[in-house]
Amino acid sequence: GGCYAKCIDLSAEKEPEIFGAIRFGSVLENVVFDEDTRIVDYTNKSLTENTRCAYPIEYIPNALLPCIGNHPKNIIMLTCDAFGVLPPVSKLTSSQAMYHFISGYTAKIAGTEEGVTEPEATFSACFGQPFLVLHPTQYATMLAQKIQEHTADV
Repeated sequence: GGCYAKCIDLSAEKEPEIFGAIRFGSVLENVVFDEDTRIVDYTNKSLTENTRCAYPIEYIPNALLPCIGNHPKNIIMLTCDAFGVLPPVSKLTSSQAMYHFISGYTAKIAGTEEGVTEPEATFSACFGQPFLVLHPTQYATMLAQKIQEHTADV
């Protein structure tokens, strides 16, 4: 297992565990660094504000290993609904959970997206369309199978 963290404006003071985890064996994305010293400038936003780092969970001090827990009894799906389209709280069937998951409804809001000044509705299948390898319905089917197999409430 591992972690995939945002690292824009990262510092040892603000996020000591993440800052310390960025070392040999971690992968940095979209960051600017000095080519001579190889020191990363975490404040530099010239490429994008979406700077990331992937690192093994073992790089986090006091991580509980192995990182395996029980199956969830409850699944809570959160979305940024800037327009009040969805009810504040709903209990879903597995079919409804699949539909919500495939739709990936959310909103881009100021402060989280560059150039956004007003809320903007958007859809991203499975809340991660750019990262999907399989068709979204395959992920939704897996979700429904796990919900039913482990009798989780959604």
